[in-house]
Amino acid sequence: MSTTASAASKITSENYLLGAGDQIQILVYNEADLSMKLKIDESGNIIYPLIGKLQLAGKTPDQVAIDIRERLKNGYINNPMVTVSMLEFRPMYVSGEVKTPGSYEYQPGLTLEKAIAVAGGFTDRADRSDIDIRRANGQLLKDVTATQAVYPGDTVIIDQSFF
Repeated sequence: MSTTASAASKITSENYLLGAGDQIQILVYNEADLSMKLKIDESGNIIYPLIGKLQLAGKTPDQVAIDIRERLKNGYINNPMVTVSMLEFRPMYVSGEVKTPGSYEYQPGLTLEKAIAVAGGFTDRADRSDIDIRRANGQLLKDVTATQAVYPGDTVIIDQSFF
């Protein structure tokens, strides 16, 4: 794995796409009954008061805030002020030749090198030059470097070396 320095992409409310397992907080100014913490279900939805089912998967938190604001404006609240923020990202996964494979809490700025460290490091049988990342959208990145960004829902795959 290459250890050249490169910054992992920053996840912000402008570019992060929500998905199943993310936990968000919706705040509506001066409306305590409409302010809540919610976990996005496996189908990418939430149930929200006055509005009902909302599809959140594939939208940014900012897009969700605008959608809720517009729906509340239509007959419920005059000029609602809505913010949507991330409370907890869906997990990322590490599989294969690491000491403790499994699911781990995502932290912004996570790189491949950090994900492997979180999983306890390589086993003696790990092929350190054959590491792939399967993105949450199904895209497979082959033979990635140590500084490759890892995102929520990604699976890091460390293959076994053959002596």
